[in-house]
Amino acid sequence: MEQATYSVGNKTVDGFQVYVLQEDQKAVAEIAPGLGNNCYAFRVADTRPGCEGGEWLSLIDAPPDLRTLQERADIYGIPILFPFPNRIRGGTWRFEGETYQFDKPSDSPTSIHGLLLNRPYQVESHAADESGATLVCTLDSREFADMGRQYPFPFRIGITYTLKDAALSMGVSIQNTGNRNMPMGFGTHPYFRVGLSPDANAGAALIKVPAAAYWELDEDSVPTGNRLAAALDLRHGKPFAGLTLDHVFTDVQMEADGVSRCVIENRDAGHGMVMESDAQFRELVVYTPSGRDVICFEPYTCPTDAINLEAKGIPAGVIVLAPGETFSATVRIVPILP
Repeated sequence: MEQATYSVGNKTVDGFQVYVLQEDQKAVAEIAPGLGNNCYAFRVADTRPGCEGGEWLSLIDAPPDLRTLQERADIYGIPILFPFPNRIRGGTWRFEGETYQFDKPSDSPTSIHGLLLNRPYQVESHAADESGATLVCTLDSREFADMGRQYPFPFRIGITYTLKDAALSMGVSIQNTGNRNMPMGFGTHPYFRVGLSPDANAGAALIKVPAAAYWELDEDSVPTGNRLAAALDLRHGKPFAGLTLDHVFTDVQMEADGVSRCVIENRDAGHGMVMESDAQFRELVVYTPSGRDVICFEPYTCPTDAINLEAKGIPAGVIVLAPGETFSATVRIVPILP
Protein backbone atom coordinates (compact mmCIF):
# COMPACT_ATOMS: atom_id res chain seq x y z
CA MET A 1 0.00 0.00 0.00
CA GLU A 2 1.41 3.36 -1.03
CA GLN A 3 2.27 5.62 1.89
CA ALA A 4 0.40 8.94 2.04
CA THR A 5 2.29 12.20 1.72
CA TYR A 6 1.23 15.06 3.99
CA SER A 7 2.02 18.77 3.91
CA VAL A 8 1.28 21.97 5.78
CA GLY A 9 1.36 25.25 3.89
CA ASN A 10 0.18 28.78 4.46
CA LYS A 11 -1.20 31.52 2.29
CA THR A 12 -2.96 34.87 2.53
CA VAL A 13 -6.68 34.91 1.73
CA ASP A 14 -8.64 38.19 1.84
CA GLY A 15 -5.90 39.64 4.02
CA PHE A 16 -5.92 36.77 6.55
CA GLN A 17 -3.28 34.10 7.10
CA VAL A 18 -4.61 30.64 6.31
CA TYR A 19 -2.94 27.30 7.05
CA VAL A 20 -3.60 24.44 4.64
CA LEU A 21 -3.33 20.82 5.78
CA GLN A 22 -3.14 18.44 2.83
CA GLU A 23 -2.92 14.73 2.16
CA ASP A 24 -1.65 14.10 -1.39
CA GLN A 25 -4.60 14.85 -3.67
CA LYS A 26 -6.98 13.16 -1.23
CA ALA A 27 -7.97 15.72 1.42
CA VAL A 28 -7.53 19.41 2.27
CA ALA A 29 -8.42 21.41 5.40
CA GLU A 30 -8.11 25.20 5.64
CA ILE A 31 -7.84 27.00 8.98
CA ALA A 32 -7.81 30.73 9.78
CA PRO A 33 -6.06 31.14 13.18
CA GLY A 34 -6.80 34.88 13.22
CA LEU A 35 -10.53 34.31 12.83
CA GLY A 36 -11.30 32.23 15.90
CA ASN A 37 -9.04 29.41 14.68
CA ASN A 38 -11.96 28.38 12.50
CA CYS A 39 -11.47 25.40 10.20
CA TYR A 40 -13.68 26.90 7.54
CA ALA A 41 -13.19 24.34 4.76
CA PHE A 42 -12.65 20.58 4.57
CA ARG A 43 -12.69 18.73 1.25
CA VAL A 44 -11.94 15.15 0.28
CA ALA A 45 -11.36 13.67 -3.15
CA ASP A 46 -14.36 12.02 -4.77
CA THR A 47 -13.26 8.42 -5.23
CA ARG A 48 -16.41 7.08 -6.88
CA PRO A 49 -15.96 5.40 -10.26
CA GLY A 50 -15.89 8.01 -13.00
CA CYS A 51 -14.75 10.78 -10.65
CA GLU A 52 -11.03 10.56 -11.24
CA GLY A 53 -10.82 14.05 -12.76
CA GLY A 54 -10.13 15.99 -9.58
CA GLU A 55 -13.68 16.27 -8.24
CA TRP A 56 -14.00 17.06 -4.53
CA LEU A 57 -16.60 16.49 -1.83
CA SER A 58 -17.10 19.48 0.47
CA LEU A 59 -17.93 18.37 4.00
CA ILE A 60 -17.87 21.81 5.67
CA ASP A 61 -20.04 24.67 4.46
CA ALA A 62 -17.43 27.35 3.76
CA PRO A 63 -18.07 31.11 3.73
CA PRO A 64 -18.11 32.94 0.37
CA ASP A 65 -14.98 34.80 1.55
CA LEU A 66 -13.10 35.43 4.78
CA ARG A 67 -14.45 38.96 5.19
CA THR A 68 -17.87 37.35 5.54
CA LEU A 69 -16.46 34.94 8.12
CA GLN A 70 -14.99 37.89 10.02
CA GLU A 71 -18.39 39.61 10.09
CA ARG A 72 -20.43 36.46 10.84
CA ALA A 73 -18.08 34.14 12.67
CA ASP A 74 -20.92 31.98 13.93
CA ILE A 75 -22.52 30.78 10.68
CA TYR A 76 -19.77 29.04 8.67
CA GLY A 77 -17.01 26.51 9.18
CA ILE A 78 -16.40 25.22 12.72
CA PRO A 79 -16.93 27.98 15.31
CA ILE A 80 -15.44 27.23 18.75
CA LEU A 81 -17.72 27.81 21.75
CA PHE A 82 -16.16 28.56 25.15
CA PRO A 83 -16.47 29.15 28.13
CA PHE A 84 -20.10 28.23 27.49
CA PRO A 85 -21.82 26.71 24.45
CA ASN A 86 -25.02 28.23 23.07
CA ARG A 87 -26.84 30.62 25.46
CA ILE A 88 -26.84 32.01 29.00
CA ARG A 89 -30.16 33.48 30.11
CA GLY A 90 -29.73 37.22 30.59
CA GLY A 91 -25.99 36.65 30.40
CA THR A 92 -26.10 36.36 34.21
CA TRP A 93 -24.80 33.45 36.29
CA ARG A 94 -23.53 32.58 39.76
CA PHE A 95 -20.62 30.45 40.86
CA GLU A 96 -19.32 29.79 44.37
CA GLY A 97 -21.32 32.65 45.85
CA GLU A 98 -20.44 35.32 43.27
CA THR A 99 -22.55 36.76 40.44
CA TYR A 100 -21.09 37.31 36.97
CA GLN A 101 -22.32 38.94 33.76
CA PHE A 102 -21.49 38.16 30.14
CA ASP A 103 -22.02 40.91 27.59
CA LYS A 104 -25.09 40.64 25.38
CA PRO A 105 -26.90 42.76 22.79
CA SER A 106 -29.44 45.06 24.42
CA ASP A 107 -32.24 43.55 22.34
CA SER A 108 -31.33 39.92 23.15
CA PRO A 109 -32.58 37.90 26.12
CA THR A 110 -29.35 35.86 26.19
CA SER A 111 -25.61 35.91 25.74
CA ILE A 112 -24.67 33.48 22.99
CA HIS A 113 -21.81 31.24 21.86
CA GLY A 114 -19.13 32.20 24.38
CA LEU A 115 -16.17 34.57 24.04
CA LEU A 116 -13.90 33.03 21.39
CA LEU A 117 -15.75 33.24 18.07
CA ASN A 118 -13.50 35.76 16.35
CA ARG A 119 -10.47 35.89 18.62
CA PRO A 120 -6.97 35.56 17.12
CA TYR A 121 -5.01 32.46 18.10
CA GLN A 122 -1.24 32.08 18.02
CA VAL A 123 0.29 29.40 15.80
CA GLU A 124 2.50 27.31 18.06
CA SER A 125 3.66 24.61 15.67
CA HIS A 126 2.90 22.61 12.56
CA ALA A 127 4.26 19.38 11.18
CA ALA A 128 3.83 16.93 8.34
CA ASP A 129 5.08 13.36 8.62
CA GLU A 130 3.79 9.79 8.57
CA SER A 131 1.43 10.71 11.45
CA GLY A 132 -0.38 13.22 9.24
CA ALA A 133 -0.51 16.99 8.80
CA THR A 134 -0.89 18.86 12.09
CA LEU A 135 -1.46 22.46 13.18
CA VAL A 136 -1.37 23.56 16.84
CA CYS A 137 -2.79 26.95 17.84
CA THR A 138 -3.30 28.48 21.28
CA LEU A 139 -5.01 31.40 22.98
CA ASP A 140 -4.27 32.89 26.41
CA SER A 141 -7.27 34.68 27.92
CA ARG A 142 -5.02 37.08 29.86
CA GLU A 143 -4.24 38.86 26.60
CA PHE A 144 -7.86 40.06 26.31
CA ALA A 145 -9.06 42.55 28.94
CA ASP A 146 -12.73 42.31 27.98
CA MET A 147 -12.59 38.55 28.35
CA GLY A 148 -11.29 38.81 31.90
CA ARG A 149 -13.96 41.38 32.75
CA GLN A 150 -16.75 38.98 31.77
CA TYR A 151 -15.10 35.72 32.80
CA PRO A 152 -12.41 36.37 35.44
CA PHE A 153 -11.04 32.84 35.27
CA PRO A 154 -7.74 32.85 33.34
CA PHE A 155 -7.28 29.96 30.92
CA ARG A 156 -5.19 28.74 28.05
CA ILE A 157 -6.87 26.88 25.20
CA GLY A 158 -5.04 24.81 22.61
CA ILE A 159 -6.54 23.37 19.44
CA THR A 160 -4.72 20.68 17.47
CA TYR A 161 -6.03 19.98 13.97
CA THR A 162 -4.75 16.75 12.42
CA LEU A 163 -5.46 15.48 8.92
CA LYS A 164 -4.75 11.78 8.46
CA ASP A 165 -6.26 9.11 6.22
CA ALA A 166 -8.68 11.69 4.77
CA ALA A 167 -10.19 12.31 8.24
CA LEU A 168 -9.89 15.55 10.23
CA SER A 169 -9.57 15.50 14.01
CA MET A 170 -9.79 18.44 16.39
CA GLY A 171 -8.06 17.92 19.72
CA VAL A 172 -8.95 20.41 22.46
CA SER A 173 -6.97 21.24 25.59
CA ILE A 174 -8.15 23.85 28.13
CA GLN A 175 -6.08 24.64 31.22
CA ASN A 176 -7.15 26.66 34.26
CA THR A 177 -4.21 29.05 34.64
CA GLY A 178 -5.76 30.94 37.56
CA ASN A 179 -5.65 30.36 41.31
CA ARG A 180 -9.29 29.34 41.93
CA ASN A 181 -11.85 26.91 40.59
CA MET A 182 -13.03 27.61 37.04
CA PRO A 183 -16.50 26.61 35.75
CA MET A 184 -16.72 25.82 32.05
CA GLY A 185 -18.58 24.28 29.19
CA PHE A 186 -17.19 23.61 25.72
CA GLY A 187 -18.67 22.95 22.32
CA THR A 188 -18.18 23.35 18.60
CA HIS A 189 -20.71 24.52 16.02
CA PRO A 190 -19.74 22.85 12.71
CA TYR A 191 -21.80 23.53 9.60
CA PHE A 192 -21.94 20.39 7.46
CA ARG A 193 -23.15 20.33 3.87
CA VAL A 194 -25.96 17.80 3.52
CA GLY A 195 -25.33 17.18 -0.17
CA LEU A 196 -21.60 16.54 -0.32
CA SER A 197 -21.44 16.54 -4.12
CA PRO A 198 -23.40 18.36 -6.86
CA ASP A 199 -25.19 15.14 -7.86
CA ALA A 200 -26.37 14.31 -4.31
CA ASN A 201 -30.01 15.00 -3.47
CA ALA A 202 -29.75 16.86 -0.17
CA GLY A 203 -33.42 16.34 0.67
CA ALA A 204 -33.04 12.58 0.40
CA ALA A 205 -29.96 12.47 2.64
CA LEU A 206 -30.41 10.30 5.72
CA ILE A 207 -29.66 12.11 9.00
CA LYS A 208 -28.75 10.04 12.08
CA VAL A 209 -28.26 11.35 15.63
CA PRO A 210 -27.46 8.93 18.50
CA ALA A 211 -29.88 10.29 21.11
CA ALA A 212 -33.61 10.06 21.73
CA ALA A 213 -34.04 12.49 24.66
CA TYR A 214 -33.78 16.26 24.42
CA TRP A 215 -34.26 19.33 26.59
CA GLU A 216 -37.53 21.24 26.42
CA LEU A 217 -36.77 24.82 25.34
CA ASP A 218 -38.67 28.02 26.09
CA GLU A 219 -39.33 30.95 23.73
CA ASP A 220 -35.73 32.14 24.21
CA SER A 221 -34.28 28.73 23.17
CA VAL A 222 -33.18 28.10 26.77
CA PRO A 223 -33.92 24.79 28.55
CA THR A 224 -36.78 24.83 31.03
CA GLY A 225 -35.21 21.96 32.96
CA ASN A 226 -37.58 19.33 31.58
CA ARG A 227 -36.34 16.58 29.30
CA LEU A 228 -38.50 15.04 26.60
CA ALA A 229 -38.27 11.66 24.93
CA ALA A 230 -39.68 9.71 21.98
CA ALA A 231 -41.31 12.60 20.08
CA LEU A 232 -38.20 13.05 17.94
CA ASP A 233 -35.90 10.08 17.40
CA LEU A 234 -33.18 10.27 14.75
CA ARG A 235 -31.22 7.22 15.89
CA HIS A 236 -32.28 5.17 12.86
CA GLY A 237 -32.26 8.10 10.47
CA LYS A 238 -34.74 10.44 8.82
CA PRO A 239 -34.56 12.24 5.45
CA PHE A 240 -33.23 15.78 5.61
CA ALA A 241 -36.23 17.08 3.65
CA GLY A 242 -38.82 18.40 6.07
CA LEU A 243 -36.53 18.46 9.11
CA THR A 244 -36.63 21.72 11.06
CA LEU A 245 -34.28 21.31 13.98
CA ASP A 246 -32.90 23.44 16.78
CA HIS A 247 -32.82 20.78 19.48
CA VAL A 248 -30.54 20.17 22.44
CA PHE A 249 -30.27 16.37 22.53
CA THR A 250 -29.07 14.67 25.70
CA ASP A 251 -28.22 11.17 26.95
CA VAL A 252 -26.00 10.79 23.90
CA GLN A 253 -25.28 7.14 23.16
CA MET A 254 -21.64 6.10 22.99
CA GLU A 255 -20.55 3.13 20.93
CA ALA A 256 -18.21 0.40 22.12
CA ASP A 257 -15.12 2.41 21.16
CA GLY A 258 -16.15 5.32 23.39
CA VAL A 259 -17.40 7.78 20.78
CA SER A 260 -20.81 8.89 19.53
CA ARG A 261 -21.51 9.21 15.82
CA CYS A 262 -23.74 11.60 13.88
CA VAL A 263 -24.15 10.62 10.24
CA ILE A 264 -25.12 12.11 6.88
CA GLU A 265 -25.72 9.46 4.21
CA ASN A 266 -26.06 10.52 0.56
CA ARG A 267 -27.31 7.08 -0.45
CA ASP A 268 -28.26 8.19 -3.96
CA ALA A 269 -24.71 9.41 -4.60
CA GLY A 270 -22.88 6.69 -2.70
CA HIS A 271 -21.04 8.72 -0.07
CA GLY A 272 -21.53 10.54 3.22
CA MET A 273 -19.79 11.63 6.42
CA VAL A 274 -19.61 10.91 10.14
CA MET A 275 -18.89 13.25 13.04
CA GLU A 276 -17.36 11.40 15.98
CA SER A 277 -17.33 12.93 19.48
CA ASP A 278 -15.64 11.43 22.51
CA ALA A 279 -17.28 10.76 25.87
CA GLN A 280 -16.68 14.30 27.16
CA PHE A 281 -19.64 15.39 25.03
CA ARG A 282 -22.89 14.45 26.77
CA GLU A 283 -25.14 16.69 24.61
CA LEU A 284 -25.63 17.27 20.89
CA VAL A 285 -27.33 20.34 19.51
CA VAL A 286 -28.74 19.63 16.04
CA TYR A 287 -29.66 22.72 14.02
CA THR A 288 -30.89 23.25 10.45
CA PRO A 289 -30.25 26.84 9.29
CA SER A 290 -33.17 28.20 7.30
CA GLY A 291 -32.77 28.26 3.53
CA ARG A 292 -29.54 26.24 3.45
CA ASP A 293 -28.87 22.56 2.67
CA VAL A 294 -26.77 22.46 5.82
CA ILE A 295 -27.01 20.76 9.19
CA CYS A 296 -25.10 21.48 12.38
CA PHE A 297 -24.11 18.59 14.62
CA GLU A 298 -22.83 20.48 17.68
CA PRO A 299 -21.08 18.39 20.35
CA TYR A 300 -21.42 20.02 23.80
CA THR A 301 -20.09 19.07 27.22
CA CYS A 302 -23.25 20.56 28.76
CA PRO A 303 -26.60 21.92 27.58
CA THR A 304 -27.53 25.54 26.94
CA ASP A 305 -27.58 27.64 30.16
CA ALA A 306 -26.09 24.74 32.12
CA ILE A 307 -24.70 26.82 34.96
CA ASN A 308 -28.12 28.32 35.68
CA LEU A 309 -29.77 24.90 35.46
CA GLU A 310 -27.36 23.63 38.10
CA ALA A 311 -28.17 26.63 40.32
CA LYS A 312 -31.74 25.25 40.31
CA GLY A 313 -30.52 21.84 41.40
CA ILE A 314 -30.73 20.28 37.91
CA PRO A 315 -27.58 18.28 37.03
CA ALA A 316 -26.32 19.73 33.74
CA GLY A 317 -22.66 18.74 33.37
CA VAL A 318 -20.88 21.98 34.24
CA ILE A 319 -17.16 21.15 34.42
CA VAL A 320 -15.16 22.72 37.26
CA LEU A 321 -11.40 22.79 36.78
CA ALA A 322 -9.16 23.22 39.81
CA PRO A 323 -6.13 25.55 39.46
CA GLY A 324 -3.70 24.00 37.01
CA GLU A 325 -6.16 21.31 35.89
CA THR A 326 -6.68 20.59 32.19
CA PHE A 327 -9.72 19.48 30.21
CA SER A 328 -9.19 17.49 27.00
CA ALA A 329 -11.56 16.28 24.28
CA THR A 330 -11.57 15.21 20.64
CA VAL A 331 -13.97 15.57 17.71
CA ARG A 332 -13.32 13.84 14.39
CA ILE A 333 -14.87 14.25 10.92
CA VAL A 334 -14.67 11.16 8.73
CA PRO A 335 -15.87 10.87 5.11
CA ILE A 336 -17.83 7.81 3.97
CA LEU A 337 -16.29 6.87 0.64
CA PRO A 338 -16.71 3.87 -1.67
